[in-house]
Amino acid sequence: MLPTVAEVLALPAVAAAAPRVLAGDPGAAVVRWLHSSEVYEMGGLLSGGEFLLTTGLGLHGRTPRQLADYVDRLADAGCTGLALELGRTFAEVPGELVRTADRRGLVLAELAGVAPFARMVEAFHDLLVSGRDPGHRPAEAVWLELLGLVVSGQGMAALLDAAARLAVCPVQLVDPAGGLVAASRVPAPPEVAAEVTTADVRGPRGVAGRLLLHGRPTRARAAVADRVAVAVALELGRATTAASRPSPAQSLVDDLDAGVRLSPVQVHDRLTEAGLPAGGPLLVLAVLVDRRTPPGSVVGAVGAAADTALGRSLVAVSGRLVVVVARVRAPRDAAHRFRAALDDGRAAPAVQLVAVADPVPDDGGLAAALAQARTVVELAHRVGVRRPVVLAGDLAVHQLLADAVPPDRLAAFVDARLRPVLDHDSAHGTELLRTLDAYLVHGLVKARTAQALGIRRQSLHARLDRLTAVLGAPVEDPAQLVGLGVALVGWQLRTGADAQTGPARTPRPHIHPE
Repeated sequence: MLPTVAEVLALPAVAAAAPRVLAGDPGAAVVRWLHSSEVYEMGGLLSGGEFLLTTGLGLHGRTPRQLADYVDRLADAGCTGLALELGRTFAEVPGELVRTADRRGLVLAELAGVAPFARMVEAFHDLLVSGRDPGHRPAEAVWLELLGLVVSGQGMAALLDAAARLAVCPVQLVDPAGGLVAASRVPAPPEVAAEVTTADVRGPRGVAGRLLLHGRPTRARAAVADRVAVAVALELGRATTAASRPSPAQSLVDDLDAGVRLSPVQVHDRLTEAGLPAGGPLLVLAVLVDRRTPPGSVVGAVGAAADTALGRSLVAVSGRLVVVVARVRAPRDAAHRFRAALDDGRAAPAVQLVAVADPVPDDGGLAAALAQARTVVELAHRVGVRRPVVLAGDLAVHQLLADAVPPDRLAAFVDARLRPVLDHDSAHGTELLRTLDAYLVHGLVKARTAQALGIRRQSLHARLDRLTAVLGAPVEDPAQLVGLGVALVGWQLRTGADAQTGPARTPRPHIHPE
Protein backbone atom coordinates (compact mmCIF):
# COMPACT_ATOMS: atom_id res chain seq x y z
CA MET A 1 0.00 0.00 0.00
CA LEU A 2 1.52 3.32 -0.99
CA PRO A 3 2.12 5.86 1.79
CA THR A 4 0.87 9.42 1.77
CA VAL A 5 3.15 12.45 1.74
CA ALA A 6 2.20 13.01 5.38
CA GLU A 7 3.53 9.56 6.25
CA VAL A 8 6.75 10.22 4.36
CA LEU A 9 7.27 13.54 6.15
CA ALA A 10 6.75 11.73 9.47
CA LEU A 11 9.60 9.25 8.83
CA PRO A 12 12.36 9.97 11.38
CA ALA A 13 14.95 10.49 8.63
CA VAL A 14 12.71 13.13 7.03
CA ALA A 15 11.33 14.63 10.25
CA ALA A 16 14.93 15.34 11.30
CA ALA A 17 14.97 18.06 8.62
CA ALA A 18 11.99 19.85 10.24
CA PRO A 19 9.63 19.77 7.21
CA ARG A 20 6.88 22.38 6.92
CA VAL A 21 4.14 22.09 4.31
CA LEU A 22 3.53 25.28 2.30
CA ALA A 23 1.09 24.03 -0.36
CA GLY A 24 -1.01 20.99 -1.21
CA ASP A 25 -2.68 18.30 0.90
CA PRO A 26 -0.07 15.87 2.27
CA GLY A 27 -2.73 13.59 3.71
CA ALA A 28 -4.35 12.95 0.33
CA ALA A 29 -1.31 12.71 -1.97
CA VAL A 30 0.30 9.26 -2.23
CA VAL A 31 3.95 8.57 -3.02
CA ARG A 32 5.20 5.83 -5.33
CA TRP A 33 8.89 6.60 -4.96
CA LEU A 34 11.31 9.13 -3.45
CA HIS A 35 13.94 10.86 -5.60
CA SER A 36 16.56 13.55 -5.06
CA SER A 37 17.71 15.71 -7.95
CA GLU A 38 19.16 19.14 -8.71
CA VAL A 39 18.26 18.95 -12.41
CA TYR A 40 16.04 21.83 -13.56
CA GLU A 41 14.54 19.67 -16.33
CA MET A 42 13.61 16.84 -13.92
CA GLY A 43 9.93 16.97 -14.91
CA GLY A 44 10.69 15.31 -18.23
CA LEU A 45 12.39 12.38 -16.47
CA LEU A 46 9.59 11.41 -14.07
CA SER A 47 6.87 8.82 -14.63
CA GLY A 48 4.35 9.81 -11.94
CA GLY A 49 3.90 9.38 -8.20
CA GLU A 50 7.35 10.64 -7.17
CA PHE A 51 8.16 12.89 -4.20
CA LEU A 52 11.20 14.99 -5.13
CA LEU A 53 13.92 16.23 -2.78
CA THR A 54 16.16 19.13 -3.83
CA THR A 55 18.52 21.72 -2.40
CA GLY A 56 17.43 24.11 -5.17
CA LEU A 57 20.83 24.21 -6.85
CA GLY A 58 19.22 23.80 -10.28
CA LEU A 59 16.82 26.65 -9.48
CA HIS A 60 19.49 29.21 -8.59
CA GLY A 61 19.25 32.34 -10.70
CA ARG A 62 15.98 31.34 -12.35
CA THR A 63 13.35 33.93 -13.13
CA PRO A 64 9.86 33.71 -11.58
CA ARG A 65 8.50 32.40 -14.88
CA GLN A 66 11.17 29.69 -14.97
CA LEU A 67 10.38 28.68 -11.37
CA ALA A 68 6.70 28.38 -12.28
CA ASP A 69 7.58 26.29 -15.36
CA TYR A 70 9.68 23.99 -13.16
CA VAL A 71 6.72 23.24 -10.88
CA ASP A 72 4.31 23.00 -13.82
CA ARG A 73 6.49 20.36 -15.48
CA LEU A 74 6.69 18.36 -12.24
CA ALA A 75 2.91 18.48 -11.92
CA ASP A 76 2.45 17.57 -15.60
CA ALA A 77 4.55 14.46 -14.99
CA GLY A 78 2.35 13.42 -12.05
CA CYS A 79 4.93 14.27 -9.39
CA THR A 80 3.27 14.08 -5.97
CA GLY A 81 5.32 16.66 -4.12
CA LEU A 82 8.50 18.68 -3.79
CA ALA A 83 10.66 19.29 -0.72
CA LEU A 84 13.20 22.13 -0.85
CA GLU A 85 16.06 22.17 1.65
CA LEU A 86 16.78 25.71 2.86
CA GLY A 87 20.20 27.15 3.53
CA ARG A 88 22.27 25.82 0.66
CA THR A 89 20.66 27.80 -2.18
CA PHE A 90 17.64 29.65 -0.76
CA ALA A 91 17.09 31.22 2.64
CA GLU A 92 13.35 30.84 2.08
CA VAL A 93 11.17 29.12 -0.49
CA PRO A 94 10.58 31.46 -3.48
CA GLY A 95 7.01 32.73 -3.58
CA GLU A 96 6.53 31.66 -7.21
CA LEU A 97 7.17 28.04 -6.22
CA VAL A 98 4.53 28.26 -3.50
CA ARG A 99 1.93 29.95 -5.71
CA THR A 100 2.40 27.53 -8.61
CA ALA A 101 2.37 24.45 -6.35
CA ASP A 102 -0.84 25.69 -4.74
CA ARG A 103 -2.41 26.29 -8.17
CA ARG A 104 -1.45 22.82 -9.41
CA GLY A 105 -2.32 20.94 -6.21
CA LEU A 106 1.30 19.81 -5.72
CA VAL A 107 2.52 19.32 -2.16
CA LEU A 108 5.40 21.70 -1.44
CA ALA A 109 7.40 21.48 1.77
CA GLU A 110 10.43 23.32 3.07
CA LEU A 111 13.15 21.49 4.96
CA ALA A 112 14.56 23.89 7.54
CA GLY A 113 17.15 21.46 8.82
CA VAL A 114 19.88 19.55 7.02
CA ALA A 115 19.53 15.79 6.73
CA PRO A 116 21.12 13.46 4.16
CA PHE A 117 18.75 12.78 1.29
CA ALA A 118 20.24 9.27 0.95
CA ARG A 119 18.93 8.36 4.40
CA MET A 120 15.48 9.65 3.47
CA VAL A 121 15.42 7.50 0.34
CA GLU A 122 16.58 4.45 2.32
CA ALA A 123 13.88 5.04 4.93
CA PHE A 124 11.22 5.31 2.25
CA HIS A 125 12.42 2.10 0.61
CA ASP A 126 12.25 0.30 3.96
CA LEU A 127 8.71 1.59 4.38
CA LEU A 128 7.69 0.13 1.03
CA VAL A 129 9.25 -3.32 1.44
CA SER A 130 8.42 -3.83 5.10
CA GLY A 131 4.91 -5.11 4.31
CA ARG A 132 3.40 -2.75 6.83
CA ASP A 133 -0.13 -3.07 8.11
CA PRO A 134 -2.71 -1.72 5.66
CA GLY A 135 -4.16 0.29 8.54
CA HIS A 136 -1.51 2.91 7.77
CA ARG A 137 -3.89 4.03 5.07
CA PRO A 138 -7.59 3.60 5.86
CA ALA A 139 -9.16 0.76 3.90
CA GLU A 140 -12.11 3.05 3.15
CA ALA A 141 -9.80 5.48 1.32
CA VAL A 142 -8.41 2.68 -0.86
CA TRP A 143 -11.89 1.38 -1.63
CA LEU A 144 -13.22 4.85 -2.44
CA GLU A 145 -10.37 5.42 -4.89
CA LEU A 146 -11.08 2.16 -6.70
CA LEU A 147 -14.83 2.65 -6.65
CA GLY A 148 -14.42 6.16 -8.05
CA LEU A 149 -12.65 4.75 -11.09
CA VAL A 150 -15.49 2.28 -11.72
CA VAL A 151 -18.25 4.85 -11.25
CA SER A 152 -16.57 7.40 -13.54
CA GLY A 153 -16.23 4.76 -16.26
CA GLN A 154 -12.45 5.07 -16.74
CA GLY A 155 -12.14 1.42 -17.66
CA MET A 156 -10.13 -1.64 -16.71
CA ALA A 157 -6.75 -0.14 -17.64
CA ALA A 158 -7.16 2.75 -15.20
CA LEU A 159 -8.33 0.34 -12.50
CA LEU A 160 -5.29 -1.92 -12.87
CA ASP A 161 -2.99 1.11 -13.01
CA ALA A 162 -4.39 2.22 -9.66
CA ALA A 163 -3.94 -1.29 -8.29
CA ALA A 164 -0.28 -1.24 -9.37
CA ARG A 165 0.30 2.07 -7.61
CA LEU A 166 -1.40 0.87 -4.44
CA ALA A 167 0.39 -2.48 -4.36
CA VAL A 168 3.76 -1.16 -5.62
CA CYS A 169 4.04 -3.93 -8.22
CA PRO A 170 2.76 -4.79 -11.70
CA VAL A 171 -0.79 -6.19 -11.83
CA GLN A 172 -2.44 -8.50 -14.37
CA LEU A 173 -5.97 -9.79 -14.87
CA VAL A 174 -6.27 -13.26 -16.39
CA ASP A 175 -9.34 -15.25 -17.39
CA PRO A 176 -10.27 -18.57 -15.69
CA ALA A 177 -8.11 -20.42 -18.21
CA GLY A 178 -5.07 -18.26 -17.44
CA GLY A 179 -5.19 -16.12 -20.58
CA LEU A 180 -4.15 -12.49 -20.18
CA VAL A 181 -7.11 -10.08 -20.24
CA ALA A 182 -5.49 -6.80 -19.17
CA ALA A 183 -2.38 -5.50 -17.40
CA SER A 184 -1.28 -2.37 -15.58
CA ARG A 185 0.82 0.20 -17.40
CA VAL A 186 2.26 1.99 -14.36
CA PRO A 187 5.93 1.17 -13.65
CA ALA A 188 6.81 0.05 -10.14
CA PRO A 189 10.13 -0.44 -8.33
CA PRO A 190 11.44 -3.93 -9.18
CA GLU A 191 11.59 -6.58 -6.50
CA VAL A 192 14.07 -9.41 -6.21
CA ALA A 193 11.56 -12.10 -5.28
CA ALA A 194 9.59 -13.46 -8.23
CA GLU A 195 6.51 -14.14 -6.12
CA VAL A 196 2.87 -13.43 -6.89
CA THR A 197 -0.11 -12.43 -4.76
CA THR A 198 -3.40 -13.67 -6.23
CA ALA A 199 -7.08 -12.98 -5.71
CA ASP A 200 -10.09 -14.49 -7.48
CA VAL A 201 -12.51 -12.18 -9.28
CA ARG A 202 -16.01 -13.54 -8.71
CA GLY A 203 -19.08 -12.78 -10.80
CA PRO A 204 -22.71 -13.92 -10.70
CA ARG A 205 -21.75 -17.27 -12.25
CA GLY A 206 -18.65 -18.01 -10.22
CA VAL A 207 -14.98 -17.19 -10.83
CA ALA A 208 -14.70 -14.73 -13.72
CA GLY A 209 -10.93 -14.30 -13.57
CA ARG A 210 -7.93 -13.93 -11.32
CA LEU A 211 -5.75 -11.00 -10.30
CA LEU A 212 -1.98 -11.48 -10.28
CA LEU A 213 0.02 -8.97 -8.22
CA HIS A 214 3.65 -9.57 -9.16
CA GLY A 215 5.33 -8.86 -5.84
CA ARG A 216 6.21 -10.53 -2.55
CA PRO A 217 3.02 -11.46 -0.65
CA THR A 218 2.43 -9.11 2.30
CA ARG A 219 -0.59 -8.17 4.38
CA ALA A 220 -0.76 -4.86 2.55
CA ARG A 221 -0.74 -6.48 -0.89
CA ALA A 222 -3.32 -9.05 0.17
CA ALA A 223 -5.60 -6.24 1.37
CA VAL A 224 -5.16 -4.38 -1.93
CA ALA A 225 -5.79 -7.55 -3.94
CA ASP A 226 -9.06 -8.28 -2.11
CA ARG A 227 -10.42 -4.79 -2.73
CA VAL A 228 -9.23 -4.62 -6.34
CA ALA A 229 -10.86 -8.01 -7.03
CA VAL A 230 -14.24 -6.61 -5.98
CA ALA A 231 -13.71 -3.43 -8.03
CA VAL A 232 -12.72 -5.48 -11.10
CA ALA A 233 -15.85 -7.61 -10.70
CA LEU A 234 -17.93 -4.42 -10.62
CA GLU A 235 -16.14 -3.10 -13.71
CA LEU A 236 -16.72 -6.34 -15.59
CA GLY A 237 -20.42 -6.16 -14.72
CA ARG A 238 -20.63 -2.49 -15.64
CA ALA A 239 -18.95 -3.01 -18.99
CA THR A 240 -21.36 -5.77 -20.00
CA THR A 241 -24.56 -3.83 -19.37
CA ALA A 242 -26.25 -2.27 -22.37
CA ALA A 243 -26.42 1.14 -20.72
CA SER A 244 -22.67 1.31 -20.32
CA ARG A 245 -21.54 -0.12 -23.63
CA PRO A 246 -19.00 2.17 -25.27
CA SER A 247 -20.17 4.51 -27.98
CA PRO A 248 -19.31 3.58 -31.58
CA ALA A 249 -16.55 6.21 -31.51
CA GLN A 250 -15.12 4.89 -28.24
CA SER A 251 -15.33 1.30 -29.47
CA LEU A 252 -13.41 2.21 -32.63
CA VAL A 253 -10.66 4.03 -30.72
CA ASP A 254 -10.42 1.17 -28.21
CA ASP A 255 -9.97 -1.34 -31.04
CA LEU A 256 -7.31 0.74 -32.77
CA ASP A 257 -5.48 1.33 -29.47
CA ALA A 258 -5.51 -2.42 -28.86
CA GLY A 259 -3.93 -3.08 -32.25
CA VAL A 260 -6.99 -4.57 -33.96
CA ARG A 261 -6.34 -4.55 -37.70
CA LEU A 262 -9.10 -2.88 -39.66
CA SER A 263 -9.17 -2.27 -43.39
CA PRO A 264 -9.71 1.29 -44.70
CA VAL A 265 -13.25 0.27 -45.68
CA GLN A 266 -13.96 -1.04 -42.17
CA VAL A 267 -12.64 2.15 -40.58
CA HIS A 268 -14.71 4.26 -42.98
CA ASP A 269 -17.85 2.25 -42.22
CA ARG A 270 -17.34 2.53 -38.47
CA LEU A 271 -16.70 6.28 -38.69
CA THR A 272 -19.93 6.62 -40.63
CA GLU A 273 -21.76 4.50 -38.06
CA ALA A 274 -20.38 6.77 -35.31
CA GLY A 275 -21.82 9.80 -37.10
CA LEU A 276 -18.83 11.35 -38.89
CA PRO A 277 -19.79 12.46 -42.42
CA ALA A 278 -17.67 11.26 -45.33
CA GLY A 279 -15.48 13.56 -47.40
CA GLY A 280 -12.25 15.37 -46.66
CA PRO A 281 -9.07 14.41 -44.76
CA LEU A 282 -9.20 13.15 -41.18
CA LEU A 283 -7.67 15.23 -38.40
CA VAL A 284 -6.92 13.77 -34.97
CA LEU A 285 -6.50 16.11 -32.01
CA ALA A 286 -5.47 14.79 -28.58
CA VAL A 287 -6.41 16.77 -25.48
CA LEU A 288 -4.13 16.18 -22.48
CA VAL A 289 -5.86 16.89 -19.19
CA ASP A 290 -4.53 17.40 -15.68
CA ARG A 291 -3.74 14.14 -13.88
CA ARG A 292 -6.30 15.00 -11.20
CA THR A 293 -9.07 15.07 -13.81
CA PRO A 294 -10.53 11.78 -15.13
CA PRO A 295 -10.54 12.13 -18.93
CA GLY A 296 -14.04 10.67 -19.09
CA SER A 297 -15.37 13.54 -17.02
CA VAL A 298 -14.56 16.14 -19.71
CA VAL A 299 -15.65 14.22 -22.82
CA GLY A 300 -18.89 16.20 -23.03
CA ALA A 301 -17.15 19.57 -22.76
CA VAL A 302 -14.47 18.56 -25.28
CA GLY A 303 -17.17 17.33 -27.67
CA ALA A 304 -19.07 20.60 -27.40
CA ALA A 305 -15.91 22.61 -28.14
CA ALA A 306 -15.08 20.33 -31.10
CA ASP A 307 -18.54 20.64 -32.63
CA THR A 308 -18.35 24.43 -32.28
CA ALA A 309 -14.87 24.84 -33.75
CA LEU A 310 -14.55 21.89 -36.14
CA GLY A 311 -18.06 20.89 -37.11
CA ARG A 312 -19.35 17.35 -36.58
CA SER A 313 -16.70 15.45 -34.63
CA LEU A 314 -16.17 12.19 -32.76
CA VAL A 315 -14.80 12.13 -29.22
CA ALA A 316 -13.34 9.23 -27.22
CA VAL A 317 -10.96 8.53 -24.34
CA SER A 318 -7.53 7.03 -25.00
CA GLY A 319 -5.55 6.57 -21.79
CA ARG A 320 -4.99 10.02 -20.26
CA LEU A 321 -6.07 11.70 -23.50
CA VAL A 322 -9.40 12.76 -24.90
CA VAL A 323 -9.12 12.34 -28.67
CA VAL A 324 -11.16 14.18 -31.27
CA VAL A 325 -11.60 13.00 -34.86
CA ALA A 326 -12.89 15.50 -37.41
CA ARG A 327 -12.70 16.27 -41.11
CA VAL A 328 -10.70 19.48 -41.49
CA ARG A 329 -8.66 20.97 -44.34
CA ALA A 330 -6.74 23.72 -42.48
CA PRO A 331 -5.34 21.95 -39.40
CA ARG A 332 -3.40 24.80 -37.77
CA ASP A 333 -6.28 27.30 -37.87
CA ALA A 334 -8.76 24.61 -36.85
CA ALA A 335 -6.61 23.51 -33.91
CA HIS A 336 -6.35 27.05 -32.57
CA ARG A 337 -10.11 27.57 -32.97
CA PHE A 338 -10.65 24.35 -31.05
CA ARG A 339 -8.29 25.40 -28.25
CA ALA A 340 -10.05 28.76 -27.99
CA ALA A 341 -13.40 26.97 -27.69
CA LEU A 342 -11.95 24.71 -24.99
CA ASP A 343 -10.65 27.72 -23.06
CA ASP A 344 -14.15 29.20 -23.15
CA GLY A 345 -15.77 25.99 -21.85
CA ARG A 346 -16.04 24.23 -18.52
CA ALA A 347 -13.09 21.93 -19.25
CA ALA A 348 -10.68 24.88 -19.47
CA PRO A 349 -9.06 24.46 -16.00
CA ALA A 350 -8.17 20.82 -16.74
CA VAL A 351 -6.77 21.21 -20.27
CA GLN A 352 -2.97 21.26 -20.48
CA LEU A 353 -2.23 20.71 -24.15
CA VAL A 354 -3.82 20.07 -27.53
CA ALA A 355 -1.65 17.85 -29.72
CA VAL A 356 -2.47 17.60 -33.42
CA ALA A 357 -1.46 14.80 -35.79
CA ASP A 358 -0.81 15.34 -39.47
CA PRO A 359 -4.04 15.13 -41.52
CA VAL A 360 -4.56 11.79 -43.26
CA PRO A 361 -6.27 11.70 -46.67
CA ASP A 362 -7.51 8.12 -46.28
CA ASP A 363 -9.66 6.80 -43.42
CA GLY A 364 -7.33 3.81 -43.16
CA GLY A 365 -4.69 6.13 -41.70
CA LEU A 366 -6.70 6.77 -38.53
CA ALA A 367 -4.70 4.34 -36.38
CA ALA A 368 -1.41 5.95 -37.42
CA ALA A 369 -2.83 9.43 -36.73
CA LEU A 370 -3.93 8.39 -33.23
CA ALA A 371 -0.46 7.01 -32.55
CA GLN A 372 1.17 10.19 -33.88
CA ALA A 373 -0.99 12.41 -31.68
CA ARG A 374 0.11 10.40 -28.63
CA THR A 375 3.74 10.73 -29.74
CA VAL A 376 3.37 14.52 -30.02
CA VAL A 377 2.12 14.61 -26.42
CA GLU A 378 5.05 12.47 -25.25
CA LEU A 379 7.63 14.54 -27.12
CA ALA A 380 6.15 17.83 -25.89
CA HIS A 381 6.47 16.55 -22.33
CA ARG A 382 9.97 15.23 -22.96
CA VAL A 383 11.39 18.52 -24.24
CA GLY A 384 9.29 20.82 -22.06
CA VAL A 385 7.05 22.37 -24.71
CA ARG A 386 4.23 24.23 -22.97
CA ARG A 387 2.42 25.87 -25.90
CA PRO A 388 -1.38 25.58 -25.87
CA VAL A 389 -1.39 23.83 -29.28
CA VAL A 390 1.41 21.64 -30.66
CA LEU A 391 1.20 20.26 -34.19
CA ALA A 392 3.09 17.20 -35.37
CA GLY A 393 5.01 19.43 -37.77
CA ASP A 394 6.26 21.52 -34.85
CA LEU A 395 8.11 18.47 -33.50
CA ALA A 396 8.73 16.63 -36.77
CA VAL A 397 12.52 16.78 -36.47
CA HIS A 398 12.31 15.72 -32.82
CA GLN A 399 10.24 12.68 -33.84
CA LEU A 400 12.57 11.79 -36.70
CA LEU A 401 15.66 11.90 -34.47
CA ALA A 402 13.96 10.00 -31.65
CA ASP A 403 12.72 7.26 -33.99
CA ALA A 404 15.54 6.89 -36.51
CA VAL A 405 18.85 7.88 -34.90
CA PRO A 406 20.49 5.59 -32.30
CA PRO A 407 21.15 7.45 -29.01
CA ASP A 408 24.94 7.06 -29.21
CA ARG A 409 25.08 8.50 -32.73
CA LEU A 410 22.80 11.38 -31.74
CA ALA A 411 24.99 12.13 -28.72
CA ALA A 412 28.11 12.17 -30.89
CA PHE A 413 26.45 14.47 -33.45
CA VAL A 414 25.28 16.93 -30.80
CA ASP A 415 28.67 16.94 -29.13
CA ALA A 416 30.50 17.58 -32.39
CA ARG A 417 28.29 20.56 -33.29
CA LEU A 418 27.56 22.19 -29.93
CA ARG A 419 30.42 21.25 -27.61
CA PRO A 420 32.48 24.40 -28.42
CA VAL A 421 29.45 26.59 -27.65
CA LEU A 422 28.58 24.74 -24.44
CA ASP A 423 32.18 24.85 -23.24
CA HIS A 424 32.45 28.57 -23.98
CA ASP A 425 29.24 29.31 -22.06
CA SER A 426 30.45 27.22 -19.12
CA ALA A 427 33.90 28.81 -19.02
CA HIS A 428 32.91 32.44 -19.60
CA GLY A 429 29.35 32.73 -18.27
CA THR A 430 28.03 33.71 -21.71
CA GLU A 431 24.70 32.85 -23.35
CA LEU A 432 25.81 31.80 -26.81
CA LEU A 433 23.63 28.67 -26.88
CA ARG A 434 20.57 30.68 -25.90
CA THR A 435 21.46 33.29 -28.52
CA LEU A 436 21.89 30.67 -31.25
CA ASP A 437 18.56 29.06 -30.37
CA ALA A 438 16.71 32.39 -30.39
CA TYR A 439 18.34 33.38 -33.70
CA LEU A 440 17.08 30.20 -35.36
CA VAL A 441 13.63 30.35 -33.73
CA HIS A 442 13.10 33.90 -35.00
CA GLY A 443 14.09 33.09 -38.57
CA LEU A 444 17.48 34.87 -38.48
CA VAL A 445 15.69 38.21 -38.04
CA LYS A 446 18.07 40.18 -35.84
CA ALA A 447 15.56 42.74 -34.57
CA ARG A 448 13.16 40.06 -33.33
CA THR A 449 16.01 37.99 -31.89
CA ALA A 450 17.41 40.91 -29.93
CA GLN A 451 13.95 41.74 -28.60
CA ALA A 452 13.38 38.14 -27.50
CA LEU A 453 16.73 38.07 -25.71
CA GLY A 454 16.18 41.47 -24.12
CA ILE A 455 19.40 42.94 -25.52
CA ARG A 456 20.35 45.68 -27.98
CA ARG A 457 21.08 44.86 -31.61
CA GLN A 458 24.73 45.87 -31.15
CA SER A 459 25.02 43.29 -28.39
CA LEU A 460 23.41 40.65 -30.62
CA HIS A 461 25.89 41.38 -33.41
CA ALA A 462 28.72 40.95 -30.92
CA ARG A 463 27.32 37.59 -29.79
CA LEU A 464 26.90 36.37 -33.37
CA ASP A 465 30.51 37.36 -34.11
CA ARG A 466 31.60 35.43 -31.03
CA LEU A 467 29.56 32.40 -32.18
CA THR A 468 31.31 32.54 -35.56
CA ALA A 469 34.69 32.59 -33.83
CA VAL A 470 33.81 29.73 -31.47
CA LEU A 471 32.31 27.56 -34.22
CA GLY A 472 35.05 28.32 -36.73
CA ALA A 473 32.54 29.10 -39.49
CA PRO A 474 30.05 31.90 -40.23
CA VAL A 475 26.91 31.29 -38.20
CA GLU A 476 24.73 32.48 -41.12
CA ASP A 477 26.16 29.87 -43.51
CA PRO A 478 23.16 27.78 -44.72
CA ALA A 479 24.91 24.42 -44.30
CA GLN A 480 26.12 25.42 -40.85
CA LEU A 481 22.64 26.54 -39.83
CA VAL A 482 21.03 23.23 -40.82
CA GLY A 483 23.52 21.25 -38.78
CA LEU A 484 23.22 23.55 -35.77
CA GLY A 485 19.42 23.45 -35.90
CA VAL A 486 19.36 19.66 -35.91
CA ALA A 487 21.97 19.57 -33.13
CA LEU A 488 19.84 21.89 -30.98
CA VAL A 489 16.88 19.55 -31.40
CA GLY A 490 19.09 16.60 -30.45
CA TRP A 491 20.32 18.50 -27.41
CA GLN A 492 16.71 19.08 -26.35
CA LEU A 493 15.92 15.37 -26.69
CA ARG A 494 18.98 14.38 -24.66
CA THR A 495 18.59 16.92 -21.87
CA GLY A 496 14.87 17.72 -21.81
CA ALA A 497 16.02 21.35 -21.57
CA ASP A 498 14.92 24.51 -23.30
CA ALA A 499 17.81 26.71 -24.37
CA GLN A 500 15.71 29.75 -23.42
CA THR A 501 15.38 28.71 -19.76
CA GLY A 502 19.02 29.09 -18.80
CA PRO A 503 19.70 30.83 -15.49
CA ALA A 504 18.98 34.53 -15.46
CA ARG A 505 22.31 36.33 -15.36
CA THR A 506 23.04 39.51 -13.45
CA PRO A 507 25.02 41.88 -15.66
CA ARG A 508 28.50 42.59 -14.40
CA PRO A 509 28.79 46.16 -13.09
CA HIS A 510 30.77 48.52 -15.27
CA ILE A 511 33.71 49.95 -13.31
CA HIS A 512 34.63 53.47 -14.33
CA PRO A 513 38.36 54.18 -14.19
CA GLU A 514 39.31 56.84 -11.75
